[in-house]
Amino acid sequence: MLFRKSYCVLLLLFILQVKSQNPPIKIPCLENKIANIEAVLLQEKSFDTDTISLKKHLELLGKSQTYKSVYDGLLANGYSDFYNTANSKSKFYYSQSIKSAAVQKDVSLEIWAELNYISYLYLYRDYINMTPKLLQVIDKIKKTPANEIILPGESFKKIGWMLQTLEDYPESLYYLNLAKKHTAKNTTGYASLIDNIGMNYFRLGNDQEAESYFNQAGVLAKQIQDELQYAKALGNLALVKQKKGDLLPAISLLKKDIEISEEHKSNQNTMYASILLAELYVENKELNQAEKVLKKAAEIANSKSYFKKAELQIIKLKLAILDQQKRSDNELVLRRRMVVLEDSLKNKDGDLAIRNANWIIQKTKFQQNINKTTNQVKHETAIKKSYAIVIVLAFMSALFIFFSLKKQLRNRQRQYNQKVNLLKLEKIKTEQKLHETNENFNAQVDYLKDKNIQIKKLKVEIEQIKKSSSHYLEKEKGQLNTLLESHLMTENNWNTFKREFQKEYPEFSRLLQQDFPEITDANKRILLLQKLNFSNNEIAELLGITPDAVKKSKQRLKKKLGSKFDLLFEHLTSKSMQNL
Repeated sequence: MLFRKSYCVLLLLFILQVKSQNPPIKIPCLENKIANIEAVLLQEKSFDTDTISLKKHLELLGKSQTYKSVYDGLLANGYSDFYNTANSKSKFYYSQSIKSAAVQKDVSLEIWAELNYISYLYLYRDYINMTPKLLQVIDKIKKTPANEIILPGESFKKIGWMLQTLEDYPESLYYLNLAKKHTAKNTTGYASLIDNIGMNYFRLGNDQEAESYFNQAGVLAKQIQDELQYAKALGNLALVKQKKGDLLPAISLLKKDIEISEEHKSNQNTMYASILLAELYVENKELNQAEKVLKKAAEIANSKSYFKKAELQIIKLKLAILDQQKRSDNELVLRRRMVVLEDSLKNKDGDLAIRNANWIIQKTKFQQNINKTTNQVKHETAIKKSYAIVIVLAFMSALFIFFSLKKQLRNRQRQYNQKVNLLKLEKIKTEQKLHETNENFNAQVDYLKDKNIQIKKLKVEIEQIKKSSSHYLEKEKGQLNTLLESHLMTENNWNTFKREFQKEYPEFSRLLQQDFPEITDANKRILLLQKLNFSNNEIAELLGITPDAVKKSKQRLKKKLGSKFDLLFEHLTSKSMQNL
């Protein structure tokens, strides 16, 4: 009995302690309504899965008609934290918040409520639904003085972030610079703004300006002891280093970024930095390191429903690693998952969704320009007739542009398909020719030479399409790259070729087998092709490697064979010796 009483007392003390740690929001009495709302919003806390404490925290707001919109908006944010994904409860309360603000006919509150909901759509990567609402809020903000906007620095910053994601970098720069004017210096918020301004310059191709801003953000973050913001600045500096080709410094910066992010349990930043580090490792041929880093990034990406784009990046990197390692284990599973992710991201977080959202922005800007012209004309009664002509011409121009673009897209698609089909047909003819000659040795050699010609053609086509306005077709479909990969020497082709080679050069084949057992199958591919007077470039193209890789392979073999090297290459042609 005594034990039970003691337990109850302890439980009561614990409950009182928890309540004291999460007191209800206080409603202040400041000079004006905006200042009061800002003071309330600055008290917002995240309760994760504890919705009871959340409602207790917001209780006073719910009882006040003045703060009803704020109450519903903060409650919606709380349910977003609780579900950690898009959900019907949050959507309901965001809607109530916007309605309450509209009822009060308070533009400042309307802007806050709408931007609060837009931030929720942005968090869960619903760009298509977010963009029209964002443009409506921007239109309201343009008509509202900054001193009548709730938390203007935070509001402008959010808009800048969203426009950056939607690749409207000039407009993003405008709002981020606007946010700077309303954000206290020597704060985390200010450092974050500088960092994001740098990212806009980086995306616009101004690397020098970008690097300057990233360095400023890093210095400020150090001064105010914000380690996480410092880590983000390091990660962004790594992007500049990577672009310059300075891979080792970039790798070092990202390792430090990840170390700090992990220490501060910033999973999202850890994941993004890990993906970029893996890309650098792949670029630097450190494939084992890349696999380790991707494993860590994949664990984070799989933990959130809105990290699908990151998961897709990880899968593509894994496939690139398998390709370089000439492995096929788990490839089918990865490709199936890649198709699923690409399909699910079309209207959410993928490149297509961002392009569509960006198109909506550009279309709206165009419409706003028309509206501006219309409003000016309305005030000039003397040119009413001109006003009608301008609108008709603008509409006709828009239709003409639309149909012209549509026709261009169809033409590009048709030309791309024609190129792919023509190159496929050449491949089929080459293989048919080999089959008709019963795959004898001379036919095999001709077949390989034809393949070299077709590989060169494909590489030229791929480079040309990268520089053309049709580059997105290859990026989306990748048919030319797929065809290029199909030309590389497969295991089956190699075995057939090796069999015919042994018939044609039995002595040389016997020599390799008996006197040089240490020569690997990979070495034999290069030696047999060299025996047939294929150049380093031709060998590289057939095997899907670089000419430098061929040269290094020969050099390693020379070192490995030592004194036996001369004996081996006596049996190769003098021309082949010069290639070594």
